[in-house]
Amino acid sequence: MLRGNALRALSAVLWLLPAAAFAQERGRTDGPEGSELGKGGYERPGGGRYSVAFNWGASLQDRDPLTGMEGPPLFVGATASYWTDDWFVLDASAAYLLNSGRILLLIGPKVRSGFYPISGFLGLQAGAIVQSGKPLHFGLSPSVGGDILLADRLILGLGYAMDIPLGRELPGHRVFMNIGYRF
Repeated sequence: MLRGNALRALSAVLWLLPAAAFAQERGRTDGPEGSELGKGGYERPGGGRYSVAFNWGASLQDRDPLTGMEGPPLFVGATASYWTDDWFVLDASAAYLLNSGRILLLIGPKVRSGFYPISGFLGLQAGAIVQSGKPLHFGLSPSVGGDILLADRLILGLGYAMDIPLGRELPGHRVFMNIGYRF
C-alpha cells in the first residue's frame, strides 16, 4: 500500500513539474528578417554583423623579389568587415608592406561559401596604393582563401592576394594569415 501511494505521489509531481517551469515568452516570427533573434527563434551562427581582424604574412614583388628590397618580405595589416550575411562580406583593409614600403588602402566585397564553421572565400578589393617617392596609384587586389570560425566569434583565416597597381608598377603577391573577432 505504501508503495502504491509513493508511485501516485511521484507521478503527480512529475505531471505538475512542467507547469511550474518558468521560461521566456516565445516571440513572434512573422516580423521583419532578424526580428526572431533572441526570441526563441533562430540564431545567427558566428556572431553579429561586424568583425575586425589583424593580418600578417609574406609579401613579394613580381620581378626580382629579393633584390632591391627595403626590408624583409613581410607585411602587417588590419581589416574591418560588415557581414550582410554569412556568404557576403564588405571589407575595408589597410596594410603596410615592409619590403617595398607600400601602403595599401583597399575596400571591396568578399563572397564566402557560407558553410559553418569552415568556409572558403573569393574577394576583389580596390583602392589606393601609396609608396614614398612614387605617385599615388589605383590598384586592384583579388584574393582567395579560407577561414574557420572558432568559439562562435573568433575567426582564423589563410589566404592569397595579388596586388595589381594600375600603371607601370609591378604587381605584388601576399600570402597571409588573419585572426579576427566577430561582434
